[in-house]
Amino acid sequence: MPRRNQRAEEQGQAVANAAQTLFANIRFMSVDNPVHVLAVTSSVPNEGKTFVSMNLASAIAASGASTLLVECDMRRRSMAARIGVHAQYGIYSVMTGQVSLEQAAVRTPTKNLYFLDAEPHIPNPSNILNSHHFQSFLDNARSRFDYVLFDTPPVTTFVDAAVLGTKVDAVLLVARENFVKRAELQQAVDQLRASNCNLAGVVMNGCDFGKGNSYYSYYYENGEGGRRNRAEEEWSAPKFVPAKPQQAPARPASSMHKGGAASQPPVPAGPPPRRSQAQPAQPQARAAQPQVVTAQRPVQQPQVATQPQSQRTHVAGPGDTAMYQRLAEQSRVARAGRSYPRYDDEDY
Repeated sequence: MPRRNQRAEEQGQAVANAAQTLFANIRFMSVDNPVHVLAVTSSVPNEGKTFVSMNLASAIAASGASTLLVECDMRRRSMAARIGVHAQYGIYSVMTGQVSLEQAAVRTPTKNLYFLDAEPHIPNPSNILNSHHFQSFLDNARSRFDYVLFDTPPVTTFVDAAVLGTKVDAVLLVARENFVKRAELQQAVDQLRASNCNLAGVVMNGCDFGKGNSYYSYYYENGEGGRRNRAEEEWSAPKFVPAKPQQAPARPASSMHKGGAASQPPVPAGPPPRRSQAQPAQPQARAAQPQVVTAQRPVQQPQVATQPQSQRTHVAGPGDTAMYQRLAEQSRVARAGRSYPRYDDEDY
């Protein structure tokens, strides 16, 4: 698929998700007084109010609710060409009673979505919106459709949206990012509030898709954001290496070491036997254990004295007897040529 088509598909999915989110917010806006008739306007021209109206109407129709999208910008009609339908009658014919609403509203390629166009060169649109004929038309449309959306001209240019805002359930103000000025947006809000209409909120349009909607690109196989995020995860994620059971090298049971003792039997492969809770856990071996070689002569461990120091006795051995005999002989030879004084027991 060409790169341009991939980008267009991602943007279309992001716009559809945003429209569904907007519709969900409208549904839960008021539980006691649900919103079913809306007017969409903007501060200045070219902010995308018609684009928002069409996508919001498609999202509502996709939920299964019957929806009527009305072209209420009677000075500059553009919605019929975008949808790709041609209507024989328009809103003025319905208000004057020439045709019924069912005859004037036409089906669109979207299921459950109907479109009502406006005739060209309608004089005094603001006066028509404030007439009793328009109020009868609005009541009829409210009773026959689940949702009705009006696409109106910019509120700072014409007063149509402010007049219609007093008759509908809510008004949505579209603001294009990095396009409308703060003073113009504030002027539009003040004018809508001065007309005592229900300003539901502001819808941001024209946002940077690459920065603000990278969330959607993540879930596309060929999206830029998806490729970048998956590459980062694959680089940082630890590699999975399947574990292999460690087996001790098999040794013959009859092999002898230098000391002449038989070696231990080989350790069988497989998981270690299950130990009880009372038995302490042994540390897991990280390397091959060295072979244990038994000594030729067992080494005697030093004995720990259990008696006090004063009660310990020395057991004479063969070496001690020879030493005593040598010392006794030297003492006898030394005493042979000397005379020693005699001591009594008491002096001693």
